[in-house]
Amino acid sequence: MRKSLFLLFFLVYSVSLHAQFFIAGGHFNGGFPVSKLKQEVDKTFFPTISGILLYEFYKQPLQVGLELGYGIYGTKVETRDDFYPGFNEEYRLRRNNNHTSGMLVFRFLPSMTSRVTPFFEIQAGANYLYSKFKIRPSIFEETVEVGKDMEDWSFGYKIGGGIQIPIPGLDGGKIELRVNYQDGNSIRFLTKPDTQYLPNKGDGEFEYSPRQSPLQLITGSVGIVVYDAFR
Repeated sequence: MRKSLFLLFFLVYSVSLHAQFFIAGGHFNGGFPVSKLKQEVDKTFFPTISGILLYEFYKQPLQVGLELGYGIYGTKVETRDDFYPGFNEEYRLRRNNNHTSGMLVFRFLPSMTSRVTPFFEIQAGANYLYSKFKIRPSIFEETVEVGKDMEDWSFGYKIGGGIQIPIPGLDGGKIELRVNYQDGNSIRFLTKPDTQYLPNKGDGEFEYSPRQSPLQLITGSVGIVVYDAFR
């Protein structure tokens, strides 16, 4: 038992001692539907912002890490006076269709010494899509009602690559340009026109027409990463 603990400690210490550094940064991403998703939502744009943290192994062209993203791929705002039976006050309904993701990242750098650094990457993780609504008298007043219309998640993966270009005057800083193709399991979600309010049905009800498709996207990204970010 002592030998096993000593060996584990030695391995952890060796990795820490010889580790090169961490890389941290952020991206603006824009996703365009392809394949089945394009058939479902041809003109829907999927923008996200994401943060990335990578670990580079000592003298190895490999980086591993995590990327977390969030975006709103559709917003619908309407003002009505028939949300609540017996009241004719106007209320403002805002509905956001949200996209969050968490992906493990594996990168290979074919050249580590060139000024412009190319890389290839594979990501794997989960996408979570949900539609959230908020009702209030006006944008400046307190919320009367808030909730989720629909939510679903699915496994997803990305394949792609890009280049990193040094930023003059920022030590370790690089502009990162990247393109990824995403696919995965099927997921149910709503878009902007998929929810209708029916005031004459019961006490007033929402009617949903959800879409279902793998989240198949071609995504372009621009961002900034900083090498040895925590020194």
